[in-house]
Amino acid sequence: MTPPSESERSPHLTVAQLAARWQTTKSAIYVARHRGKAPNGFKSGKAVLFPLAEVEAWERERMAGDRPSHRGTTVEHRPPERATRRGRTSAARA
Repeated sequence: MTPPSESERSPHLTVAQLAARWQTTKSAIYVARHRGKAPNGFKSGKAVLFPLAEVEAWERERMAGDRPSHRGTTVEHRPPERATRRGRTSAARA
């Protein structure tokens, strides 16, 4: 087994590494960072680095807040009842 390279041992991810991790583009990472929808990072020269601990914590927070969609299954998400030609709602017919 080969020893990990220097980049694999780093406690930081580059924009390219984060984009590969999230299966997106580097541009999307820059946009997300600009909009505040990415983990905290910092500039090191020209490069933007994201501490791996920050990335993992950010991912955990998003995973904890992710709930399945129940759109359409609860009353407040159902579309309003429509009137039929005779003036009754579709619920009144049933």
